[in-house]
Amino acid sequence: GILIHELLMGKPPFRGKEQMQTYNLILRGIDCMQLSQKIPKKAQILIKRLCRNAPSERLGVQKNGIKDIKTHSWFSNFDFDRLEARKMTAPLILPVKNNTDMTNFDEYSDERDEPPDDLSGWDSEF
Repeated sequence: GILIHELLMGKPPFRGKEQMQTYNLILRGIDCMQLSQKIPKKAQILIKRLCRNAPSERLGVQKNGIKDIKTHSWFSNFDFDRLEARKMTAPLILPVKNNTDMTNFDEYSDERDEPPDDLSGWDSEF
C-alpha cells in the first residue's frame, strides 16, 4: 500500500515535518488519513486495505492470499500472466547511452548528516 501510494504521488502517505509527527501518523493508522483526491478511488481503497493496522486484516493475508490483491478492482485491466511471463513492455523506457550513463538519475551531494555519537551512557547496563 505504501509503495502504491509512493508510485502514484511521489511521496509516502505518512509524513510529518519531524520524525515524531511521522511516527504518530503511522500509529494512528491509514484510516485516519485523508488520501489525495488525485489518487483514483479504487487505488485509495486498495491502499487502505493493504495498510490495515492489524496484519490479519490486511488484503493478501486472508483466506485467498495474494489472489485477493490480484483480483482487486484497481487491477481489473492488469495482465498478471503477461507480467509473470515477462511479455510486458515497460510503460517508460529512458535512453541509456552506455553502461556508465547516469543521466536518468538525480544528483545528490556527497555530504551526509551523520548523527553525533551518543555518549550519555543510557545503555551501560545492557
